[in-house]
Amino acid sequence: MEENKKKISVKKIIGYSLSLLCLILCLYITIEIIVANNNHRPPNILGISVSYVPTQSMEPTIHSGDYIMFTKANFEDVNVNDIVIYYSNDNDIFIVHRVIEKYSDYLVAKGDNNPISDTEKVLPAMVCGKYLTTVSFLNIFQGGINSNAIFFILIGIFVIMIGMQVAQYYIKSKSDKLKEEKEKKKKDAMEELRKEILEEELRKLREAKEKNEKTEVKEDNSENSN
Repeated sequence: MEENKKKISVKKIIGYSLSLLCLILCLYITIEIIVANNNHRPPNILGISVSYVPTQSMEPTIHSGDYIMFTKANFEDVNVNDIVIYYSNDNDIFIVHRVIEKYSDYLVAKGDNNPISDTEKVLPAMVCGKYLTTVSFLNIFQGGINSNAIFFILIGIFVIMIGMQVAQYYIKSKSDKLKEEKEKKKKDAMEELRKEILEEELRKLREAKEKNEKTEVKEDNSENSN
């Protein structure tokens, strides 16, 4: 019984820890999004960002309407043929293009589907990250949604998963508790039955003893009268 109680306590601690972790992660994401918006950069959650690609400039590698995942990277991390995300000062937007040339103080980028390279030099301060992969399941959001909303959607999915896990622990804990109570009631009922049987046997023994004693008294009286 004590072992079952310890198991239930451990499960509760795990469930509470996951809930607290989820709360901290949500708070962290919210703060990061606010800071990113103030600094005019994509939100970076644990080194990962998500962005929507509205143009065909990178087809067939990246299609128009795709959502991509990219990791934070510095100028030194980028090599020729890498797909980078950089902030265009000329156009005031983030651009996802491939590096075709690298020099000591700038990059030359080009869309795979574009006939010519970008006219703007990509300076070190403009580099935001390197392309990792296309997030296919987010393509259900046709027309694009705010990148901040993407993180809230992803964290929402995470929260639901954590919530389901916590609920599972809670249900299991309640089930174990009910099972423990049922076993205790069963044990108590068996103990009560044993007591009743023992008392019944003792009663019979007392009655048999009393009967024997009465018989012996009668026999003694009969002998004395003779």
